[in-house]
Amino acid sequence: MKNLTVLYIVSIMIISCQKIETNSPAFQANIDNVFFKASLIEANYIENEDYYIVQGKNNNEIITLRGTNLVEGAVVDFGEGSENFAVYQDINGMVYSTSFSGGEGRMKVNEISIEDQTLTGEFNFKAISISQDTLEVKRGIFYKVTYGNETESVNNAGTFSAELNGNVFLPLDTYAIDNGTDISIKGVINSDEIIIVIPNETGLGSYELPMEGFSARVKDGATTENAISGAINILSFDSTTKTISGTFQFQTPLNTVSVGQFDMTYQ
Repeated sequence: MKNLTVLYIVSIMIISCQKIETNSPAFQANIDNVFFKASLIEANYIENEDYYIVQGKNNNEIITLRGTNLVEGAVVDFGEGSENFAVYQDINGMVYSTSFSGGEGRMKVNEISIEDQTLTGEFNFKAISISQDTLEVKRGIFYKVTYGNETESVNNAGTFSAELNGNVFLPLDTYAIDNGTDISIKGVINSDEIIIVIPNETGLGSYELPMEGFSARVKDGATTENAISGAINILSFDSTTKTISGTFQFQTPLNTVSVGQFDMTYQ
């Protein structure tokens, strides 16, 4: 009888521990049948555009989910042309996205707690790389992930994309700042940055690099390399609406940036 009592107490303790662990924020999935569990989880709700961003990171791997108009029970689909998407970046910097042709998937929101500002849901998707490699993410969950609440996205100035050394560079964080004499346009993924700088009175047309007032560079953590050749092509520039769009390609001593494009609103 004593042994049964001890066993009962131990069982209760185990069940209690499991509940504590389950109630902790979590973000995990199977990536091509390899288990992924995030060690860092971030989320934000952008009020003026009514969308959520949920991101899980682990050992330089990143899964990012974007969903608009989310309510409890909502299901959003990922795919080419959709404003909702899922992106996976591997340890080598290769990016797979549902926004590329052939990409698909969905995210379901099981619970949104306005009081606690937490999100719970599930997801799965098939994402494509620039080289048309396919990656599948299955049985994804995010559980009681705390989200921040922002009136507007200060780090989303518009669209920015390129190829960096043959890999897709598709940042979620984009910036466009008028510094008085020039406009700095930047896309950021993890520790990688591509930065384009043009004079703030630039006309439409193509500008060869290097050229006075124009510059482009790649930054990887503490290392920055400037363009030694290339071109920036300005397609539109409106100082009244503070919008600018263009294309770019350039070479640094160790990096090749190609098929770059941007469509931004600067501050």
